Amino acid sequence: MPRYIQQGLGLLGFGLLLGFFGLIQMVNLFGVVDEHARQIGRSPLTRWVEGREVPAEEIRRRDGFVLGRYIVGTGFLLVGLLAVGGGIVFLVTPPGK
Repeated sequence: MPRYIQQGLGLLGFGLLLGFFGLIQMVNLFGVVDEHARQIGRSPLTRWVEGREVPAEEIRRRDGFVLGRYIVGTGFLLVGLLAVGGGIVFLVTPPGK
Protein backbone atom coordinates (compact mmCIF):
# COMPACT_ATOMS: atom_id res chain seq x y z
CA MET A 1 0.00 0.00 0.00
CA PRO A 2 1.47 3.40 -0.92
CA ARG A 3 2.62 5.60 1.92
CA TYR A 4 0.25 8.49 1.12
CA ILE A 5 -2.75 6.14 1.41
CA GLN A 6 -1.51 4.91 4.79
CA GLN A 7 -1.09 8.50 5.95
CA GLY A 8 -4.56 9.41 4.70
CA LEU A 9 -6.17 6.47 6.48
CA GLY A 10 -4.25 7.26 9.65
CA LEU A 11 -5.34 10.87 9.55
CA LEU A 12 -8.96 9.81 8.93
CA GLY A 13 -8.88 7.52 11.96
CA PHE A 14 -7.28 10.17 14.14
CA GLY A 15 -9.88 12.73 13.06
CA LEU A 16 -12.74 10.35 13.79
CA LEU A 17 -11.28 9.63 17.23
CA LEU A 18 -10.98 13.34 18.04
CA GLY A 19 -14.48 14.01 16.74
CA PHE A 20 -15.89 11.20 18.86
CA PHE A 21 -14.13 12.58 21.94
CA GLY A 22 -15.62 16.01 21.24
CA LEU A 23 -19.06 14.48 20.83
CA ILE A 24 -18.68 12.65 24.14
CA GLN A 25 -17.87 15.95 25.88
CA MET A 26 -20.70 17.93 24.30
CA VAL A 27 -23.63 15.55 24.74
CA ASN A 28 -22.42 13.77 27.90
CA LEU A 29 -22.24 10.30 26.37
CA PHE A 30 -21.43 7.52 28.86
CA GLY A 31 -21.70 9.94 31.82
CA VAL A 32 -18.20 11.37 31.26
CA VAL A 33 -19.19 14.94 32.15
CA ASP A 34 -21.04 13.78 35.26
CA GLU A 35 -17.91 11.96 36.43
CA HIS A 36 -15.73 15.02 35.77
CA ALA A 37 -18.14 17.17 37.79
CA ARG A 38 -18.02 14.67 40.65
CA GLN A 39 -14.21 14.62 40.62
CA ILE A 40 -14.01 18.43 40.56
CA GLY A 41 -16.42 18.64 43.48
CA ARG A 42 -14.32 16.22 45.54
CA SER A 43 -10.90 17.63 44.61
CA PRO A 44 -8.68 19.02 47.38
CA LEU A 45 -8.44 22.37 45.57
CA THR A 46 -12.23 22.78 45.52
CA ARG A 47 -12.42 21.86 49.21
CA TRP A 48 -9.67 24.35 50.02
CA VAL A 49 -11.25 27.21 48.01
CA GLU A 50 -14.89 26.60 48.96
CA GLY A 51 -14.32 25.14 52.41
CA ARG A 52 -16.61 22.19 51.66
CA GLU A 53 -17.15 19.32 49.27
CA VAL A 54 -19.33 20.62 46.44
CA PRO A 55 -22.03 18.29 45.03
CA ALA A 56 -21.67 17.32 41.37
CA GLU A 57 -25.07 18.86 40.53
CA GLU A 58 -23.89 22.27 41.71
CA ILE A 59 -20.66 21.99 39.69
CA ARG A 60 -22.61 21.05 36.54
CA ARG A 61 -24.85 24.11 36.90
CA ARG A 62 -21.96 26.59 37.09
CA ASP A 63 -21.51 28.77 34.01
CA GLY A 64 -17.78 28.17 33.74
CA PHE A 65 -18.21 24.40 33.73
CA VAL A 66 -20.90 24.49 31.05
CA LEU A 67 -19.01 26.99 28.90
CA GLY A 68 -15.75 25.07 29.23
CA ARG A 69 -17.46 21.82 28.33
CA TYR A 70 -18.88 23.27 25.13
CA ILE A 71 -15.64 25.03 24.18
CA VAL A 72 -13.60 21.85 24.64
CA GLY A 73 -16.17 19.68 22.86
CA THR A 74 -16.48 22.07 19.93
CA GLY A 75 -12.72 22.41 19.68
CA PHE A 76 -12.21 18.67 19.49
CA LEU A 77 -15.01 18.32 16.95
CA LEU A 78 -13.53 21.03 14.71
CA VAL A 79 -9.98 19.66 14.90
CA GLY A 80 -11.34 16.19 14.17
CA LEU A 81 -13.25 17.55 11.19
CA LEU A 82 -10.11 19.23 9.86
CA ALA A 83 -8.14 16.00 10.30
CA VAL A 84 -10.80 14.00 8.45
CA GLY A 85 -10.73 16.57 5.64
CA GLY A 86 -6.95 16.35 5.48
CA GLY A 87 -7.15 12.55 5.38
CA ILE A 88 -9.58 12.69 2.49
CA VAL A 89 -7.27 15.06 0.63
CA PHE A 90 -4.36 12.64 1.21
CA LEU A 91 -6.42 9.77 -0.15
CA VAL A 92 -7.69 11.41 -3.33
CA THR A 93 -4.59 13.35 -4.40
CA PRO A 94 -1.43 11.32 -4.96
CA PRO A 95 1.82 13.15 -4.27
CA GLY A 96 3.41 15.03 -7.14
CA LYS A 97 6.48 13.60 -8.79
